[in-house]
Amino acid sequence: MFGFDRNQQGVLHLTWIAFFLTFLAWFNMAPFNTTLEHHAGLSADQIRILMVCNVALTIPARIVIGALVDQHGPKIVFVCLLVFSGAVSLYFAQCTRFNEFVAARLLMGVAGAGFVVGIKMIAEWFPPEKMGTAQGIYAGWGNFGAAAAAFTLPPIAAAFDPATGWRVATAFSGVLCLVWAWVYHRQAKEIPERATQFPVTLEKTIEVTSYRDLVLQVLLFLPLYGALGVFVWKLSHPSTPLLSGWEMGGLLAAVGVFCLFEIYRCLQVNLPRLKNGLHEDRHYPFQQIVVLSFVYALTFGSELAVISMFPEYLETTFALSATAAAILGSSFAFFNLVTRPSGGWLADRIGRRRVLFVLVLGCMICYWFMGEITPAWPLTAAIALCVVCSMLAQAGNGACFAMVPLIRKDLTGKMAGMAGAYGNVGAVYFLTLLSFVDASEFFRWISAYALFVLVSLMFLKSFNHLHNSFRK
Repeated sequence: MFGFDRNQQGVLHLTWIAFFLTFLAWFNMAPFNTTLEHHAGLSADQIRILMVCNVALTIPARIVIGALVDQHGPKIVFVCLLVFSGAVSLYFAQCTRFNEFVAARLLMGVAGAGFVVGIKMIAEWFPPEKMGTAQGIYAGWGNFGAAAAAFTLPPIAAAFDPATGWRVATAFSGVLCLVWAWVYHRQAKEIPERATQFPVTLEKTIEVTSYRDLVLQVLLFLPLYGALGVFVWKLSHPSTPLLSGWEMGGLLAAVGVFCLFEIYRCLQVNLPRLKNGLHEDRHYPFQQIVVLSFVYALTFGSELAVISMFPEYLETTFALSATAAAILGSSFAFFNLVTRPSGGWLADRIGRRRVLFVLVLGCMICYWFMGEITPAWPLTAAIALCVVCSMLAQAGNGACFAMVPLIRKDLTGKMAGMAGAYGNVGAVYFLTLLSFVDASEFFRWISAYALFVLVSLMFLKSFNHLHNSFRK
């Protein structure tokens, strides 16, 4: 398969299934948004809150887990994450009060960090010339878990009473995670030379090689913590106030303190290195990860946001049943298993920057036209447009992460964590925006952001020169 040897194939299949199951658990609520309104006593505003909760903690989780993966290796981290995802799914299935739902979806956001773990595992086992294809297959099949949640969990729930069916279906996704945690622990392998090839460090900040790059890294923290601040503010929104004014102020202050501490640690770690000078082999352009983070905020962030709202959007716009809307809603993630690997493959074969530019341009155009959808549209035309848009975004995910592991291989976990976190930054901002505008404006704003990303691609450097031991 694609010239992969037996060990590479084994690692790839074990890892994409692990990622698939964490995504299945992560999005096990999306098909049941209207069900929770009708049978769990939640309001539409509360459902919007839960959508944001579902992606909020993935932001810090991807950064922290990216560092843990560099430190401890992907195998043990993935096993722990699968166990965690299974346990939270079982907890979610037992929830009865809104506060419990909030806690469950916040915790479930950590499951979204599974993506970073597999990126590191694949980066260790595959050479650069196969990186885009392998990463694309891994992430494509893994992200397919979101579509699988939409079209497999509702039929499972339909076999039971509506008030309990969603609980059975979401608990089932958790049991699958627990089973695969055991399989992954028994079967997955670390590369034998890992201890010497990838230096272990406790630092969670990314090493930079110039003062300009240091400034860029500090600036890159601001949207991350800004998204957390937006989330805290959202929890105190008048329609569903979970936090008082004092509590909101305290949490916002805490977010600010953490942001300042992260900036302090970044300066503390990097300034002495820059002062003493770094070997030329360690130099790399940090702006690569900055631009790719912006790209991923568009391609994956918009995908997360649309997946979260799409079944409900179809149900209300075209007067569909909840089950039909969930099944058709899965179309926005269904082709991940093909399109994301295709994006990585095209990036390897045709040219990484060229492919990314075309895909981002396509996303911009499609999201703009999605903003023009009305109930008068034929349903088939609306679905076809959304499928094309999703395929472009998912291929963009694959092309983006065909590049991240090539920037500097010993920092792959941290860089994947940073770019991956920006995917959730995009989702938080987009879903928060959805609370204030209708779906048409929501899609147009995503299109406007795509234009910004298109301009930022002008600053993405070629990857052809990445040839030294840190980048191979």
